[in-house]
Amino acid sequence: MSLSGLRKQLNKANQYLSETMGAAEPTKLDDQYNTMEKNIDLTYELISALIAGTNEYLQPNPATRAKMATMGAISKVRGTVKTEPYPQTEGMLSEMMFKYGSALGGSSDLGKALLDAAEAYRRMADIKYQMEENVKQNFIDPLTHLQNNELKDVNFHRSKLKGRRLDYDCKKRQQRRDEEMIQAEEKLEESKRLAEMAMFNVLSNDVEQVSQLRALVDAQLEFHRQTIDVLEALQNQLAVRVKESSSRPRAEHHPLPVLSDRTPRSRSPASDGLSMSEQSQGRFEHPPPYSNGGPSHTSGSATNVSQTQQQKPSAKALFDFDAQK
Repeated sequence: MSLSGLRKQLNKANQYLSETMGAAEPTKLDDQYNTMEKNIDLTYELISALIAGTNEYLQPNPATRAKMATMGAISKVRGTVKTEPYPQTEGMLSEMMFKYGSALGGSSDLGKALLDAAEAYRRMADIKYQMEENVKQNFIDPLTHLQNNELKDVNFHRSKLKGRRLDYDCKKRQQRRDEEMIQAEEKLEESKRLAEMAMFNVLSNDVEQVSQLRALVDAQLEFHRQTIDVLEALQNQLAVRVKESSSRPRAEHHPLPVLSDRTPRSRSPASDGLSMSEQSQGRFEHPPPYSNGGPSHTSGSATNVSQTQQQKPSAKALFDFDAQK
């Protein structure tokens, strides 16, 4: 930067500080220009919000959007252009239905119905990709071009006007020579005219933005029309599946036994134990019938006496001692 350019920048900074502190009064611009400036600021905010909101509508998952943006930045650094498409919810649902429909097989009515639904949702995912491409081409890209070109030029002229206005006010406050003042006035008027015309061109071109908004609605409407056709076809397919399944006779099912060779009931341990218990009860619990015969009675009496003697308690002392008196 030359010495004169550095001096000019210092004068602008001095003038800006003086205006901020209230020590100097800036040159006022007309109300028409100020209104156009406010509308341009609002338009810039609107375009930014529309682009962000439309991207969020097309790709609702913020984590996936962030991941795709990161992968895109890495691809640019590496010099590759390969990008993964956004995973549509219809496509993920189609993959899940196809997986379990194939697992159930063609013999299952539910499996065949899941395969029909998987194909329909896959077509819906493809239709949604087409809508995304259409919206990007006819709505997002024109808005991005407006933001990066026309609005950028407008802001450039506004910034240049602000700098020349500060330079004019600084020279006016310092009471410079007439030649310098005339040159500063001419530059100020030129910058104001260029900035105002640039803003006017943007603000008067509403028909273009309205056409772009209509393109967004047209893309959405076409998407819903095609998805309605796909869903109606799927509905008819499932109705046929239900009719076929209902008209088919219900198959009988007989559960197979767990054991092929089972133990016969006559040889079961429970039966053997029961017979032995019955024999034991018959042997020990039931006494022999009473008889008036002599030998039988004597034998029974002797046996009873012998058993009684054997059952009497007996003890043997281990020590001898005398009781104390």
